[in-house]
Amino acid sequence: MNKLLRPEVWLAMVASVILLFSADEPPLREVGLEGVKELYNARRALFIDARDFDRYRRGTIPGALNVPLKRFKRMRKWLPARKDAKILVFCNGIECGKSARLARKLAEEGYTDIQVFTEGFPLWKRRGLPIMAAPKPCRCGEGNYTPSRPATLEGVSLYLDPREPDRIDARWIAPLLEQGAIPRGLHLVDVRPQKQYESGHLKGAVSIPFDPESKRLAGELPKEGPILFVCNHGTISAEARDTLPDDLQKRILLFEGDLECDKKGCRVFPH
Repeated sequence: MNKLLRPEVWLAMVASVILLFSADEPPLREVGLEGVKELYNARRALFIDARDFDRYRRGTIPGALNVPLKRFKRMRKWLPARKDAKILVFCNGIECGKSARLARKLAEEGYTDIQVFTEGFPLWKRRGLPIMAAPKPCRCGEGNYTPSRPATLEGVSLYLDPREPDRIDARWIAPLLEQGAIPRGLHLVDVRPQKQYESGHLKGAVSIPFDPESKRLAGELPKEGPILFVCNHGTISAEARDTLPDDLQKRILLFEGDLECDKKGCRVFPH
């Protein structure tokens, strides 16, 4: 029996189709996981990770070249000399439009054989496929985890990521998010589209959808206290924070992990 897609998955797929098939530009070729695996095993394509370097160094598809959009001009010298070279571009899942935008830039440079792996690195990782420069496996359910970087932000006691001070300790906060036991004083803001929020969200989270075309986000956020941005894979959260003034960014924390929600609740997978 066929299963119906959850609304949030359907909306994300529609958004990705809009990026891939624009009325003003020729369509890009999309490839699924099985096709990506074939290209990877046969070593028949150059894999390009369009995410920022921070995410790339935490884990990517082995052999992938990191070409963030903002560094495209500097990275052009590393691209193939042959314009008919087979290239596969990916980023951080169906919410992430960076791979499609990078593919457009590559096409403008004259490359003719470009494919986009829309579901990107999150699906690759979730299927247990090889990862390069990956962090140590998270054993969140095995024994007790002791966070190591306590901090007080805006009067709220919490734990930060031992590697990145602008991120909350994902292994510490993940079970608290699933249980709805958010530390008192920490504001949980869901920056996903409203319909995704309505289809399932973390207990205690308020919905403030991020719109890259609008500057309203800063005015809608809580005026005091630390704020934790959450979305499905972290992409929207990071982009949303980058649009805010520097003084406000200091109050924003990111969660390094994946979020899967439905009407019954949410599961949280720390990286």
